[in-house]
Amino acid sequence: MPTKAEKKQLDGALATFHSHYSADRNWGTKRWESSLYEALAAPTRYAALINTFASTTEVDDIFSGLNLANGTLQQMKLPQEDSTQSASLKILERKTLPTETDDKASTTNFLFPQPTPVSSIADPNRKVFSHWNLDAASVLCASMLKVQPEDKVLDLCAAPGGKSVSLSQILFQGARADTGVVSGCLHSNEMDPARNKRLAINLQSYLPRHLFEKGSVRVLRMDAADVKAVHQLPLGAGGYDRVLLDAPCSSERHIIHAHVKAVSTGRIAEEMLRWRPGSSRNLAKIQAALLMTALRAVRVGGRVVYSTCSIDTGENDGVLQKIMALLEQEQSKTGLTWTIRIETAPSEHSNLDEDGLDQWTERTKYGRIALPDHQGSGKWGPLFFAVITKITREIDA
Repeated sequence: MPTKAEKKQLDGALATFHSHYSADRNWGTKRWESSLYEALAAPTRYAALINTFASTTEVDDIFSGLNLANGTLQQMKLPQEDSTQSASLKILERKTLPTETDDKASTTNFLFPQPTPVSSIADPNRKVFSHWNLDAASVLCASMLKVQPEDKVLDLCAAPGGKSVSLSQILFQGARADTGVVSGCLHSNEMDPARNKRLAINLQSYLPRHLFEKGSVRVLRMDAADVKAVHQLPLGAGGYDRVLLDAPCSSERHIIHAHVKAVSTGRIAEEMLRWRPGSSRNLAKIQAALLMTALRAVRVGGRVVYSTCSIDTGENDGVLQKIMALLEQEQSKTGLTWTIRIETAPSEHSNLDEDGLDQWTERTKYGRIALPDHQGSGKWGPLFFAVITKITREIDA
């Protein structure tokens, strides 16, 4: 049982936590107290990303019984610019959501079976996993990156691998068998040794073996926040058509869930005790360094998607603001020949499917964020993302 001193320390941490996120620079007292905190404290809602490299028959067998037992399954339609990607990403959700009084539904409607080894389309003698359980908002990153099958793609902070698997469904849709022609590539990076090992195992468990044998998929281990990191990439500066940066962040929903679970058992969550407002500021510096590497890695005309699962404005729009200032500084020092256009920021250049995105997300200053209390009632998120195009800098005459 916690001591009086520990309880006092927790009370202080909780008060600071709530004060920080209910501040006007984040979500405001009214929304934080009336809906957002409660939604974040609720169980995460999952969808199932079907592995299109797996046997369709065997995957269908796994999910067939769920229609009868736990409400209706339906395939989700993602908001996206390119309708051809909808055929590549197959995501199932439970149509019937739990009610406030239905305790059983809160478990059955939000969860799917664990991924199961099934036959691989490319190699029937080899097994791959059937699906990946995830928050459907995370697949928006793959959708918004607008990957084409011939693209050279970099997933800069890829562990545990769910977004890389999502990207692979689009990138390698013509390579279901080892005889398929593969012109694009996917490089997935993770610096931490243990997470890097997990990333490699996960990708090998979901993707056809020939993609690794032909070098179409590679797992990298480098510190992407290092200023020299871009030169360590296999394709170097400007070598990639698309870069996804799902940056390490405060992961507030994880902290809240740990706290809720600890309270239910009379304990104190270390995650809540360790949280400090300054942690977000420190993370924002790392996130900006990572995003600069992503921008240096992509070619002019290429696309970067920056995302976090944080609800802190400083780690989201704040990082975009930092990057624009850093680019201006670098241009004045080195004559940088390129700059960026933020596609998700309100402007005449924005061509994203606003109607579709409004069902999932809400606008921020530079991007979009999916939150579990969003009026669209999807209960997805949190996930912030901003879509960035690298463009040639106009030189004043």
